[in-house]
Amino acid sequence: MYLGIDHLSHRYGEHQALNDLSLSFNAGEVTALLGPNGAGKSTLIKLLAGLLPCQQGEFDIEGRKKNSIEPRDLALFGFVFQEPALDMMRSAKANLHYAAGLHGMNRKTRDSRINWVSELLNIQDLIDRKPSALSGGERRRIEIARALLHKPRWLLLDEPSVGLDIDSRLQLSEDIHRLVKQENIGILWCTHITDELRPEDKLLILAKGEVCHRGVCGSPDELVQTYQRITKPHA
Repeated sequence: MYLGIDHLSHRYGEHQALNDLSLSFNAGEVTALLGPNGAGKSTLIKLLAGLLPCQQGEFDIEGRKKNSIEPRDLALFGFVFQEPALDMMRSAKANLHYAAGLHGMNRKTRDSRINWVSELLNIQDLIDRKPSALSGGERRRIEIARALLHKPRWLLLDEPSVGLDIDSRLQLSEDIHRLVKQENIGILWCTHITDELRPEDKLLILAKGEVCHRGVCGSPDELVQTYQRITKPHA
């Protein structure tokens, strides 16, 4: 399974958010897209979600090249955006039921998928509680569960750990890396926090809408040094 982005550019007025960006992602791996605020990470996620029109460039979705994301393509993706989007006054299970319904699942399929994703992410003790009663890390796990209900081939995460404490971040990292091994899902993880990534993760560093480094994350110290060295001139 393959996802490609070819010569993608996007502007907001005079601001060049993405500049001739070309990337590729494969199933069964975590691709960490690092960059400071304003590097273009959220713009990329919004383009892949069809929330912004593609101004220039094209997408390669498993061999199908196109210059826009169509509704049928979205079935291949699960998204967790930076801003939380749970109904805080309904139980986590009710949130999941509602999301499954939007994907057209009948009641039996909804129940089956919720049970499956609850076991996958070990959230059985959370889903009967309201998100307002959960910690930030627990809410993120519910949002990831929601994004997985339709069994997407790609999970795209836009700064999912912002505002979480270190224990919650590490638990989130454990969940995400387990998903890769168990479900062979491809994950694009946009972040600027380095301690949640693993040495074997694919690494792309973005600055001013361009990829300025490609490789693997390496050891935590190596990753921090690489990230600081590359992004410091762009601060």
